Amino acid sequence: MYVVRSDVGRKREINEDYYLIRKIGTECDIYIVADGLGGYECGEVASKICAESVYDSILNEYSNIIKSKNKDKYISSMLKSIIKITNDKIFNLEKTDVKYKGMGTTLLVVFRYLNNLYYLSIGDSRIYYINKNLSEIVRLTEDDTYVNTLVKTNIITYEESKNHPQRHILTKAVGVFKDIEVDISKIDDKLNGYILMCTDGVTNMIKKHELLNIFKDNEFDIIAQKIVEESNNRGGTDNITALIIDLSSLN
Repeated sequence: MYVVRSDVGRKREINEDYYLIRKIGTECDIYIVADGLGGYECGEVASKICAESVYDSILNEYSNIIKSKNKDKYISSMLKSIIKITNDKIFNLEKTDVKYKGMGTTLLVVFRYLNNLYYLSIGDSRIYYINKNLSEIVRLTEDDTYVNTLVKTNIITYEESKNHPQRHILTKAVGVFKDIEVDISKIDDKLNGYILMCTDGVTNMIKKHELLNIFKDNEFDIIAQKIVEESNNRGGTDNITALIIDLSSLN
């Protein structure tokens, strides 16, 4: 079970966010959120190509996943390979026409195979885990940003990073650099609780503990809608996408 909302926000003309949700057989679920970069229209192209390329590649690997003996190892290797293929596709397309100049996208992928949940993140879109009794929210991903690098190396503090003039500069995005590396992680919580996947149009507007309060105060079916509404109420300075997965429904 999932709910999702995506909105252009109050300052942008085009929604360059893109999400894709697919099921393959009874074993697999795929959830993808991408936030396009690169200006008018080409960001929209990048996020759509990225999401669809990842899904198509997983679909092509479906029979190999089932046949593989070491599922964790195979799925991790498969996802890394798929990201590199997708990165090449967008990186090469960017060179074909001036309208695609600077094209790229952030990417979140959550992939279920049976009772195993894998995820990856590239850029500054985020994945959060909320436990079943709604007492805790944990950020599962790190922002691939210049400012986050400064924080991790103790050059600036976390508090200083919040208003840093270069806080939106990405150090990693799909299609921007020729080579890309990605880490594949796994959720080991017996598929309980909730996953929130969201773009920075959410996280720039709403703090982590405030997101948890939205979960506490609303029925599951309208949580994504409420997150979008609150992001817009606070200015809606970017495109807004929130996708929430009820992990218990995947068992």
